[in-house]
Amino acid sequence: MIEHQNQAEMIQQKLFTRVDGSFSIWDHPNFTAKLKLPDDYRPLTKLVEALEVMNRLSKEAAQERLMVLKVVGDAICANENQLRRYLSSKLSNSKTSAHLTAMRKYGFIDRFQSRLSFSEEDDEQTIKPPAPHTLGIAGYLLLSHYYSGDYFAKPESWFGNPYAVQRYVALNEIRCSAVEAKVAKGWAWMPRIGGKSKYRKPTAVLNIASSSGAVVDMLIFRAQLAQDFVGYFKTLLEEYRYLYDRDGRFIIDKQSNTNYQIVVLSVSTLNMAKYIAEEIKLESYGFDVWFLVDELFDKNQSNFGKAFAQKENEDIRILDLEF
Repeated sequence: MIEHQNQAEMIQQKLFTRVDGSFSIWDHPNFTAKLKLPDDYRPLTKLVEALEVMNRLSKEAAQERLMVLKVVGDAICANENQLRRYLSSKLSNSKTSAHLTAMRKYGFIDRFQSRLSFSEEDDEQTIKPPAPHTLGIAGYLLLSHYYSGDYFAKPESWFGNPYAVQRYVALNEIRCSAVEAKVAKGWAWMPRIGGKSKYRKPTAVLNIASSSGAVVDMLIFRAQLAQDFVGYFKTLLEEYRYLYDRDGRFIIDKQSNTNYQIVVLSVSTLNMAKYIAEEIKLESYGFDVWFLVDELFDKNQSNFGKAFAQKENEDIRILDLEF
């Protein structure tokens, strides 16, 4: 029985590889992540201690570190490459990395060591993903003090949760690429929807400026190999069908009326998109459902406008968007 289940899982996973037969690192079934603490780790556990350490810095250093900390907090979980790109207009890559390293000592920043199981040769990792970073204990306390009311992920929420690390790094690649393409007008993590807190929140909402000047809301949800993503999307889309039929649009907290709204299913490969399109009647909903495919842009961020796809008849059509 167990052998049969393992074979079924292997067949299913093989269906969702990229065209070249590989997996995206940020949706790889063998992905793991563990907290990597520095040798001189002395975490601060009180707000007053965190404030005292920041106050001992020069004004310039304190401002830069608070800026880096806020970018990490706003990203929830992003890898070092993404954080460098977010801060590229303000800091050099080396300076960003230096601040991240320095802030780990007192627990302002936590860094995770990622690996793919069974990828070692001679006890050496052959694939080394860029290290994901999150807020540490001191960083969470400090940002919660300075930006009261904003959402920041608690450090303990990542323990034993490598799939959450994958999910947020993958979504930050979308966010980062939209910013670099100069089309992002706004980004919100998990906003409430439908006028009540009980409805399933989009993982993120990206506001895009179209070439005509219209603003488009993209309500983004992530499919992961580690979950029953077809079942998840079926339940989600039925709930959103109800909200759309009831209100004629999606009411999103803290966002005014926009010209157009699209539900976007973020997937790692074209094969995943095709499978979802076969299993769910996406054309039956009163709103547009698109795919945003990692495979089409994560190796070349300039392809962001060509990374969207839509179900057409019984196939997938890649869109060529002009923002």
